[in-house]
Amino acid sequence: MRFEKRRQWVEEQLAGIGSLSTPHRLFLSVPLMRPAWHVLVDRSRPFLPDGRAAAFAVGPTGVFAFVFGDPSPDRAALSRIRVRAEETFANVPAGRNQFVPHMLELLMLGDRRDIPPLEGVYTALDPKTLPRHLFDGTPQLTRQRARDIAFGVAARSDRFELLSADDAPSAESIVADALFESADLHEDERNRMLQRPFKDWMTFLDPQQLELVYKKFNGPARFSGPAGTGKSVVAVHRMAHFAKHNPGRMLFTSFVRTLPTYHRSGFAQLAPYAADRAQFIGLHAWARNFLRGRDMEMEPAEGKIETAFSDAWRYGAREHLTPIHPSPTYWKDEIHRIIKGLGIAELDEYKRIDRKNRLGRTLDSRQRELVWTKLFKPYQGLLAERGLHDFNDMITKATEELRAAPLDDPYGLVVVDEVQDFTFVELRLTHQIAGGSPASPLLLVGDGQQQVYPGGWRMSDAGIPIVGRGAKLHVNYRNRETILAFAQQVNAVNTVDDLDGAPGFTLRDSEAVLPEGSATMETVPANAVDDRLLEQIRDCGFVPGDIAVITTTGSDAEHFSKLLPRKGFKTLSLEHYDGTDDTRVKVGTVHRAKGMDFAAVMHVVREAALPDDTELAARQIMVARSRARDYVWECRIEG
Repeated sequence: MRFEKRRQWVEEQLAGIGSLSTPHRLFLSVPLMRPAWHVLVDRSRPFLPDGRAAAFAVGPTGVFAFVFGDPSPDRAALSRIRVRAEETFANVPAGRNQFVPHMLELLMLGDRRDIPPLEGVYTALDPKTLPRHLFDGTPQLTRQRARDIAFGVAARSDRFELLSADDAPSAESIVADALFESADLHEDERNRMLQRPFKDWMTFLDPQQLELVYKKFNGPARFSGPAGTGKSVVAVHRMAHFAKHNPGRMLFTSFVRTLPTYHRSGFAQLAPYAADRAQFIGLHAWARNFLRGRDMEMEPAEGKIETAFSDAWRYGAREHLTPIHPSPTYWKDEIHRIIKGLGIAELDEYKRIDRKNRLGRTLDSRQRELVWTKLFKPYQGLLAERGLHDFNDMITKATEELRAAPLDDPYGLVVVDEVQDFTFVELRLTHQIAGGSPASPLLLVGDGQQQVYPGGWRMSDAGIPIVGRGAKLHVNYRNRETILAFAQQVNAVNTVDDLDGAPGFTLRDSEAVLPEGSATMETVPANAVDDRLLEQIRDCGFVPGDIAVITTTGSDAEHFSKLLPRKGFKTLSLEHYDGTDDTRVKVGTVHRAKGMDFAAVMHVVREAALPDDTELAARQIMVARSRARDYVWECRIEG
C-alpha cells in the first residue's frame, strides 16, 4: 500500500510537468521512489533543453546529471553540458564549506544499445540499470546535506522544478530537523564530515580550497601551508577536475615512495573512469622506468652504494673530517643532499655555493676542499670502479635524457607532493617531466616546516617560475584543537620559507576547526615501552584499523610489527598502506607516515636516534604529532 501511494504521487508530480515523454517520466520516477532523493527538472519548453542536462537527481550517493540520449550529444556538446552542470552546483554552501561541483556524475539515459560508449565522459544507463547505479553506490551525502544542496540550487534559480521524495505520502517525516537552527545543523554535519577520512568528505571543500581546485594557471604553480590544511586533497581534486575536462595523462609523484599509492585510492573514488590515465608513482621509480624504456638500465643497489661510501669514509676521509663532525651520516648527507643533490660538478662551484648552515657548520674553503678530495672524489671513484650508480646519478641521467628527447606522450598535469623533501636535481627532473618550459603544467605541493631531510633550494634556482602562481592554505581541517596545540609546541622553525624565498605560514599560525581531542606525552623506561604501548592501544577507544604506531627508527617499527600480532593485534606496514579501509594497526617510521593521517597515533620517540640537527629532529616530531586527527600519545623512551 505504501509503495502504491508513493508511485501514484510520483506519477501525479511528473504529469504536472508538461513536455515530458513517457520514457522521460520513467527515468525521473526512479529517484523519486526512494526517500531522501530530490529531482530538479529543467523548465525549458519544449523539453529537452539545448546544451544542458535535462534534470538532476540529488541523494545520498551524490549528484547526478540526467542527459537523455535521444539523440546522443557528441563529445564537444557533452563537454559543454558538463561545464554548465558544474556551474549550476557551484558555490552551494554547506556550513563553512561548499559542494565540489566536479563530483557530479553525467548519466546518459536511454536504450544503451543506441548510446555510443564514451568511458570517462558519461555512464550509459537504461531503466533497469539506473536504480542500481543510483542506490547501490558509496554514500557521499547525509540526508540533510542532499536536501540542502537540492533546495539550495532550486532557491537561487527559477530554471528548475523541484520534486522531493520527502514530500511523498509514505516518506519518513523530517520535521524534527526544524527544531534546530539551520546554522547549527550545518555546523553539526560539518563536524561529523571532518571527523572522517578524506574519502568520506571528498564532496565538500572549504571555499579557499575549492577556488584552488578550479583556478587556472598559465605555468608552474605552488600550494603551500602547514600540516592538516588539505594541500594534497586539493591537489588530487585538481587532478580529478582535470580528468573530467581534459583527455591528457596525469602524474602524481613524491620523494616518499609510499605516498603516491596512498593517494591513488582517493583519486580512484573522485575519478574512477580516469584511473588508467593517472600514474601514481615515486620519483625514483618513475626515473628508473623511464630510463629502462629508453634502453638505459640504471638500478641503484642501495647495499653496494652504502658499502662504497663506507669504504671511502674509512680509507682516508675519516681522519680528516671527524674533527669537523664525527658522524658519517652527516657526511653522507653532504654528498647526497648537498654536492650531488645540488648538481655540483666542480670543486670551485662547491666552494662558492651558499651552502645551508648544517648544525652550525657552514664549512670554510679549506674544509670544503677536504670534503671534495678526501671523501667525494674517492666515493665517485669507487662507484665507477664497481660499475655502480646512486640515485642522484639516475635522476641526473633521466633529466639529461628528457632534455635531449622529451616524452612522446606528454603529461597534461604533473603533481609533486611533499616537494620540500626533494633535492635540487629531483626538483629539476619534475619540471623536465612536465615539459621544462615556463608554461609547464606542474603543481608543486609542500610545506617547508615539514622538511625532514637536510638540504635546501629555491624553485627559482631550478628555473621554475612561480611568481604570482602560489597559494597558501592556513585552516587546519585534520587535527582537533588539543592535538594541533600539541604539535604547535614543537619549535620547528620554518627556515625553508615558502619554498621560494618568501615568508612561510607555519603550523603555529594555523587555526583549528575541530574542537577537543586528546594529546598526552610521557617518558617510559625502555623495558616498559612494550607494555605501555599495548595498554594505550587497548584503552584509547579506537578500533585497531584507526590506529597508527609511528616510530623514530626502522628497527623499532620492525619490533612493534612483530610484537603486536603476538598480543592479538594484526599489523600493516606503512610501506604497504594504500589508504583504503583496513582493520590492522598501521606501523612505520615518521618518514613513511608523511602525508598520511590517522584517527589515533601512538608516537614512540627514541631521542638518541633523532637527527643531530635539532631543527630536523623537531620537524620529525611535529610531523608525527600532526598525523593524528583525534588522539595522540607520545612516548619518549628513557635512557
